[in-house]
Amino acid sequence: MTLHGETFHIKLTGSGHRGETQRPFYVSVDGISEEVIVETLNEIEVSDDKGNHKKKPAAPASGSGRPRPSHEGCVTTAMPGTIVDVKTKVGDEVEAGDGVLVIEAMKMENEIQAPISGIVISVHVKKGDSVAPDETLVEIQ
Repeated sequence: MTLHGETFHIKLTGSGHRGETQRPFYVSVDGISEEVIVETLNEIEVSDDKGNHKKKPAAPASGSGRPRPSHEGCVTTAMPGTIVDVKTKVGDEVEAGDGVLVIEAMKMENEIQAPISGIVISVHVKKGDSVAPDETLVEIQ
């Protein structure tokens, strides 16, 4: 990327949970790690090499129909992946740190833990489902 005549080498290294109006991205700029907060928009502007501009609606964040995280009891994942095991069901009592799901991401299995202690009120996934970071997978109250 060139900005004000200076060239930078930028590598996207990850992204955080999408909020209502913004989303964090983690980048490496010339080898230095940085966090960039990007405003999420309901439409995007596209231009071609001739300078023609047109606006179009932004693509939806997820076609899964799962709710977005809205409270501290929402269990999410830090990266896209596939559900390998669902270790809890509605009505189960869990403690903060208990494993509730196992996800396979980047060829590694990761246990997703309960963020709070409480009762599982909803499970939005099953084994084999593809999941994204902006989705609620399990809800605890």
